[in-house]
Amino acid sequence: MKIFLIGYRCTGKTTAGQILAHNNGFDFIDLDQAIEQESKLNITQIIAKYGWDQFRRLESRALFNLKDNANLVVATGGGIITNDENLELIKNSGFCIWLYADIKTILHRLKNDINTLSSRPSLLGKDVMEETKEFLIQRKPLYEKCAHVKINTKDKTPEQIANIISRRIKHARQQHR
Repeated sequence: MKIFLIGYRCTGKTTAGQILAHNNGFDFIDLDQAIEQESKLNITQIIAKYGWDQFRRLESRALFNLKDNANLVVATGGGIITNDENLELIKNSGFCIWLYADIKTILHRLKNDINTLSSRPSLLGKDVMEETKEFLIQRKPLYEKCAHVKINTKDKTPEQIANIISRRIKHARQQHR
């Protein structure tokens, strides 16, 4: 089984995903980190040097390379679902969880995360609040289309999020028996 975690920046995909993988004896992959390791550059450097289109190609390739893996939790980048092929691969080759939070929570987490500058470059070169609002509105229908389950991560610890995901997956499996 593959579990894909989708959602906007700072919704808990990586941290909760690591806990979820550990608790279930699964491997864990953060696609952004995999891209950084492969390219030997951080996300901000990749965007500055090659642009967003090349980053999205690298992201799609990294995702496609996982299609045959099992017992895996994958934390995706927030925009992975903007590519129709990525969205279909995620939806059809695993269990997809959309982690979301309100804009205030996301902005608070962005501000307080020391990795924001290196791993979360501006997408449009706009004010972070304006950019976040715009992308949340744009991507919401895509997250909804892709996700089997959605979980609000506001006011939840990564451990709580991982436990909720485990319960939801168990419930979904029981429904499909």
